[in-house]
Amino acid sequence: MKDLGRMPIKDLKKLGGFAVLRRARISPKKMKLIADLIRGMNVQEADYILRFTNKKGARIMRKVLRAAVASYRDKFEPEKSVDELYPSLKIGIVKVDRGPMWKIPKPAVKPARFGGNGIFRRRTSHITVFVMKEVK
Repeated sequence: MKDLGRMPIKDLKKLGGFAVLRRARISPKKMKLIADLIRGMNVQEADYILRFTNKKGARIMRKVLRAAVASYRDKFEPEKSVDELYPSLKIGIVKVDRGPMWKIPKPAVKPARFGGNGIFRRRTSHITVFVMKEVK
């Protein structure tokens, strides 16, 4: 169980809470900074850090984290509230992948043939969060 990243998603879903946000409208490079902040942390600490991090990616990541905790609660401990579970859960996997790009033609301020870039690239991200019971 040490290498969770190599397990198939079907098996991960049996072990804990799992949430995926696809096509988030933020670049993966910016989102990976937030993912590195919370990777491997206790869920309560991670939520606290995300709440007071002044970045757009932190708000998005916090929503996905809360969805993963809610998923865990629905599967394993439905009688508890999400806030009661926070101290006992740990983040197992935080993964940010590249999503599809929107390619938007740039207006002819400086055309591509004269050294300008002819296309805006609006990048998107796929965010995956997996939480599990903390083993002490």
